[in-house]
Amino acid sequence: ECICVNCGKLKADISNPDFADKIRHVRDPKARMAIVWAHCKTKMVCETDEPKEEGVEGDADEPKKGHGGCGHIQPVIRKEGLKLFVQYKRPKDEDEEVKSMQPDKRLFTPSEVYTTFKKMSDSDLHLIGL
Repeated sequence: ECICVNCGKLKADISNPDFADKIRHVRDPKARMAIVWAHCKTKMVCETDEPKEEGVEGDADEPKKGHGGCGHIQPVIRKEGLKLFVQYKRPKDEDEEVKSMQPDKRLFTPSEVYTTFKKMSDSDLHLIGL
């Protein structure tokens, strides 16, 4: 729930001052993981970088490092027994006949989980306490 299921990036951005203040002084890996999870659990989109505007030359001397996310909509992950299921919520702007259908729910296989974990960077692993 803390990382993007598509690109493997951490959903939280360390350049966000609110998030940086929360994890700055936490050394215990379990406590750090709990803080990161609480911050990331509500994020339902992997945030992309803001596109650079060509006309603005005011802050050209300080380029802001972006998050580098993919923009993928994130599913809700549910555990049933020993199996993980991903469930994508339907957008609210779809018509009535689509609303009557159940949300898209599928099994998140162990190989998919392993592939997602392999995509994680070392800095993201350190941030979540692993």
